[in-house]
Amino acid sequence: MEDFKGLHDLTLVIPAYNRSAYLQRQIDYWSSTDVRLCILDGSVDSAPESLIAKMGPTVHYEHLPIGFNERLVLASKIVKTKYVALLGDDELYAKQGLVDCISQLESDERLIGCIGRSIFFFHRDGEIFAHQVYQKNQNLPDMFGDDLARVRSSFPNGNPEGAPYLLYGVFRREAWGTMFGESYGRHYGSGYVYELALMLIGAYLGPTAMVDSLTWFRSGENPSMSSAAVIRKVGTGEWGTSPKYADEYQDFVRRIVEVLEHYGKHSRDEIETTIRSVCEQFFAYSLHKPKRLIAYWHRTLYFFARHTPGFVKTLLKKNMTTKLGVVLDYKGVPFDDALEQLRSSGVSLDHIEMNATHDWLLKFHQRLLTS
Repeated sequence: MEDFKGLHDLTLVIPAYNRSAYLQRQIDYWSSTDVRLCILDGSVDSAPESLIAKMGPTVHYEHLPIGFNERLVLASKIVKTKYVALLGDDELYAKQGLVDCISQLESDERLIGCIGRSIFFFHRDGEIFAHQVYQKNQNLPDMFGDDLARVRSSFPNGNPEGAPYLLYGVFRREAWGTMFGESYGRHYGSGYVYELALMLIGAYLGPTAMVDSLTWFRSGENPSMSSAAVIRKVGTGEWGTSPKYADEYQDFVRRIVEVLEHYGKHSRDEIETTIRSVCEQFFAYSLHKPKRLIAYWHRTLYFFARHTPGFVKTLLKKNMTTKLGVVLDYKGVPFDDALEQLRSSGVSLDHIEMNATHDWLLKFHQRLLTS
């Protein structure tokens, strides 16, 4: 892998869990850089001693068989570098994308964070496939204006798709600590509520800019994780409108208002009115989203995908035309084609780094298959 220096001011917080092969991949991936890793491992068993022995001075590893929330709250207190970003244990950041994000933050002190462009990737039949995600994310038109106005404009008609997705971005340490420490500071009945809190708090703290560089590789290599803290069966709309969670919602609003009131820019009533208004619009949007025709079509496709024989699905995928892909909502294309689509849409990327990453991911999966 090519060296990418100048990242020594950045810590990547990695809440690892029961995927030692992917954890080793992370350590290998970043070994050519001066990025700091804060690995908080919630697995039942600690990482193998052989892997721990490979961790150099830029890696902070703790075996903490505690909840996901608790590990993020701890990270918000112990990280000391100038910049911080969250990273899943099976996901990656493009190193040049991180450099571009930090350069933007260095050049504009008004920003609390930067978000790069993203792709979803997975491995199948000896190849890496990918497609762009979060294409609609963009700079808010009033990003340097009033803080409460920025919160409102992050959720126009309840829809946050046009705002930067704050979960995976590079932030100044103080802002990241507040966002994650407060958002994950208690448990809720829906695992999606934490991201809502993160968006509300982060939008208020300051502007976050979009950088048109490929930065986040969102992994489709493993199933989504669920736990007692991150419950994925209850949507945010259901959580926010059900009497069952009414006390949780009131506490949610109270906690966020207290965090934002601390900055003394608006009165408590102004903050609470805005938070409740945005939440109500977001709940309505979340409840309506599954009822759209396209959502019914996606669920129908998912049903047939679960019940279609594997050889038929393989045949379809190998003969997938562009038109059929649109009808079946199949977005994955060979890695190089996905990169070309990104380039044609104005996203910058480092060609040498991308070729090396593609080959490196292939070798990783070849080793998994033979181990």
